[in-house]
Amino acid sequence: MDDGIEQKSTLSIRSQFSFKRSAVSRRSSLSRILDMFFSTSLLSFTLIASTALAIPTSPLERQIARRGDRHLSNLLSARKNGGSGGGNGGNPETTTAVASLTATSIPPAASGAILTSTEWGGVGMESAANTYKSVTGTLVVPNLQPAAGGASSGFYGGSAWVGLDGMTCDNLMAAGISFTYLQGSVTAQAWTEVYPNAGVNLAMTVNPGDSVRLTLTATSTTAGTAVLENLSNGESSTVSLTASSPLCLENAEWIVEDFEDGTFLIPFADFGSITFNDASATTQSGSTVSPSGGHVINMVQSGIQFTSASSTGSSVTVDYLTSIPF
Repeated sequence: MDDGIEQKSTLSIRSQFSFKRSAVSRRSSLSRILDMFFSTSLLSFTLIASTALAIPTSPLERQIARRGDRHLSNLLSARKNGGSGGGNGGNPETTTAVASLTATSIPPAASGAILTSTEWGGVGMESAANTYKSVTGTLVVPNLQPAAGGASSGFYGGSAWVGLDGMTCDNLMAAGISFTYLQGSVTAQAWTEVYPNAGVNLAMTVNPGDSVRLTLTATSTTAGTAVLENLSNGESSTVSLTASSPLCLENAEWIVEDFEDGTFLIPFADFGSITFNDASATTQSGSTVSPSGGHVINMVQSGIQFTSASSTGSSVTVDYLTSIPF
């Protein structure tokens, strides 16, 4: 890692975590909207997704629990009722998602392992506890297309965010942009979350093509600040965050995510390519760390690689390869 930051052994971390799966019985507004736009049954859809989330069995497995509340229910409800959904604010109806990261190789300590995840694509950094203080990156909100082979009349989605913890620490603080494609219309929504508290949608306008800077700072292990700046229209939002469970401050990440609705992953949109420019993390000692020393995370579902991530200098790029339209 940069600046002499201690990097943990992947093999030693692997034994500390077990695979976890949440069970959410309550159907969210997202589930109800999915019913409207898919001809296949919800049961068939769930079975396909359950296969995609099968527990890995490789001896090199690294099971890293990640819990996060999804942020799209307000946005989708507004769209269902004919509104744009942008900047509607308030507390969304959320469900809990869990992702596992699996090491596909164990390289020398000087470089990051290549990981796969059913939900994440991007770059994540790890170090000793109480290492990281802030993380930042600037991205352009994508103009989505349907999943490869998917109908233009369907529903697809994704999310891009920066975060602290969530890889080797169960707790997570994050700020990002979620985006949906619904019958040819693309809408974006800014949000923050501090797990296990519910995520919160922000009342700021975000549209495809806008350049948005995301900055997340932990002022302690239980408090922080998120600053989301729309550099295209001048709007911004600063949010004070409180964690009910202490952060470890041992991870920083730049992620594109295929989120869950309760028990299944929604169809992942074709986002083209998302680059986090001016990406960096700041340590408690004030040093600036580039993402180039982090772990590359590639999204894989049902043995199919959906994304390819890379990091050069102060940028993280996540490219869409394909996805399953269901």
